[in-house]
Amino acid sequence: MVKLGLQIKCTLFNVTDLAPSDRDNFGWCLTLKCPQCGEEHKNDVFITKSESHEIQGSRGSANLVMSCSFCKKHSNVDILQNDFTYSLSDSEKFKTILVAEFRGIEPVSFKFDGEWNCSAENSNKKFEIADGAEMESDGWYDYDQDGSCEVSITECEHKFIKIK
Repeated sequence: MVKLGLQIKCTLFNVTDLAPSDRDNFGWCLTLKCPQCGEEHKNDVFITKSESHEIQGSRGSANLVMSCSFCKKHSNVDILQNDFTYSLSDSEKFKTILVAEFRGIEPVSFKFDGEWNCSAENSNKKFEIADGAEMESDGWYDYDQDGSCEVSITECEHKFIKIK
């Protein structure tokens, strides 16, 4: 069992408090790989904290249970913490936004897919980002009419770190 943290780094401009819109039902989009045979799962996998599946041959459960399509090794992922917020003071620094236990599987990459929220720095305006993939590709841009300024989230990156 390996406990890993997903860290993101973004450039926030006139916005703060970036987070998934519905943390319990948010689908964390990961590419996974079997450490036993090295086979990368063909499709991205969405892991949701609100889903729970029984682990074969165990009394436990996890948020994702799967087996390798090549070597048939069983694996699972369990989200431990996903209540982090990426604020303006975190801008351009890596910060952990998800902690999960990975058993028999390794994360390869993360995609910012799904709905995200953030708040304007200069007003009380809340923004809903319908497709987080925008942030990762060309950046997300909008205008805060209450604060009379442009807002954006750009240069999004990610990495996984071991958590003790």
